[in-house]
Amino acid sequence: MTIIPSLDQLARTSADIRAFALSLPNPQRPKTAIYGTGFLGAWACSWLKDNGFDLVACFDGNPDRAGSQFQDLPVHAPEAIGEIAPELTLITARHAIGPVSARLETLGFPGLSFDAFYAALHFEAFAAVHELLDDTRSRDVLRAVLAAMLTGEKSYCEAVFEKDQYFCLPRFCGVEKEVFIDAGAYVGDSVERFIWTHYGVFAKIHAFEPGARQHRALKTRTDRLVEEWALDPEAIVINRSGLGAGEAQMASASQSGQLQSLALGTAAGADVGAVSVTSLDRYLDGAPATFIKADVEGMEMALLKGAAQTIARYRPKLAICVYHYPSDIPQISSYLKSLVPDYRFALRHHSPQLMETVLYAWAE
Repeated sequence: MTIIPSLDQLARTSADIRAFALSLPNPQRPKTAIYGTGFLGAWACSWLKDNGFDLVACFDGNPDRAGSQFQDLPVHAPEAIGEIAPELTLITARHAIGPVSARLETLGFPGLSFDAFYAALHFEAFAAVHELLDDTRSRDVLRAVLAAMLTGEKSYCEAVFEKDQYFCLPRFCGVEKEVFIDAGAYVGDSVERFIWTHYGVFAKIHAFEPGARQHRALKTRTDRLVEEWALDPEAIVINRSGLGAGEAQMASASQSGQLQSLALGTAAGADVGAVSVTSLDRYLDGAPATFIKADVEGMEMALLKGAAQTIARYRPKLAICVYHYPSDIPQISSYLKSLVPDYRFALRHHSPQLMETVLYAWAE
């Protein structure tokens, strides 16, 4: 049985990691490399550059990526690490922290999870969220997720895993006349679960999905749901667009190749792969929302900024994914509290791995 560490134990682990960082030959500007050229790797590169790190190279275990460029940096096979000799190697391949660490150890250059590095440097911000959470279960979840970040051990995630993502709390299901915003609707799975958990009774669903294939599947599913539940055909509105901070055209791509990991990035003009992005405030134009769910592959903060007027005015229930970036839990909870000081928060984890962590917010 996995025992979830106390906050004091996690503080000591964080202190050890910070001490390691200070022991580097040049702790103020260490010669740094990352291992992993995926979604988190791109964010880590930007964060490291913005915070003054001397980022010199990327490594990746996929031989097809060797010799390419990633975030304006050369990508090397792991065996080249001796030639570059970074002082600090941060692993952004979340799914393989253990094997990658072992491989780097054999090459003589120990690596550290980027999640662990970030969490250790910002431990006080996570501790502040711990005090903000509404119930014991939420505080257990936060410490388990933080322990997984600091150690790379997924057993902590398994210890707090539970089903019914987005609808696991009583106040998030069974309520009549909801106006449900489904941001990142994918193929309509969360739309269907919303309808089931609300017994087919609601005011409106607005679903947003920018991916072409996903949107077609979403349309097929919602047509079926309208028929099966005898719904008003206008009760579900589907939009092939994304939600963000404002109006934009953005490119869509999936680092993993999986449809559910479609993410949006900068697009120049009307590129072939470009999709439209709007803000929820502009889309609703003053109309209410009572429940907002968001899983938008790292654009959660941008979406919330584009929904600030709606959130402040109507104080909707929120189920927001906070696992894409290590900064999500402290930054998103702090931002929401600034919009609605009366918000109460719960945290739940819906995967046996370091993903699918959801922050729930509501006001009485």
